[in-house]
Amino acid sequence: MDERREELQAPAEDAATGVEPGAPAAAPDLEQQLEQERARAAEYLDQAQRARAELINYRRRVEQEMAYLRQYAGEQLIKRLLPVIDDFHRAVNAVPEEHRDDPWVQGILLIERKLWSILESEGVRPIDAVGKPFDPALHEAVTAEEGVESPDTVVEEFQRGYLLHDRVLRPAMVKVGKNAANRSAPGDEQA
Repeated sequence: MDERREELQAPAEDAATGVEPGAPAAAPDLEQQLEQERARAAEYLDQAQRARAELINYRRRVEQEMAYLRQYAGEQLIKRLLPVIDDFHRAVNAVPEEHRDDPWVQGILLIERKLWSILESEGVRPIDAVGKPFDPALHEAVTAEEGVESPDTVVEEFQRGYLLHDRVLRPAMVKVGKNAANRSAPGDEQA
């Protein structure tokens, strides 16, 4: 009778733990599910981190593009004003010295200074050309003058060039010095 009592108690104990008598242990199955869930969580974390990095890069790129657009927003308007600025510059330079002190000339000079202060605040500046080495990115050579002391140097400026920040709005039209033609061409040498 004691044997029967032990058999009755044994199934009752198994029922309390939730494991059927004779069934294999469920621990390996749970560990496998746990590892699958951890792998899935790691994958989701990786995806979230990548999405966050992409968003940060997108925001930075948009901010850079907006800053670029703000910096060069007035470029087309300024390009259209360059001939007017050139005419203004020529007119101021053409005023005879005896009329420089006249009030109307002083008014025009004041207007020129105001115009340049506005242009400079927008990032416009003239290209210094005369006496500088020729730079094809900044200068447009219209003609050359032989027999100058320093070759490949800007000798004269025909039209002023301008920069907007670091970008060339219009290259300066210049005359460039070159060496005298006393050098013979290669292959012309006689032995």
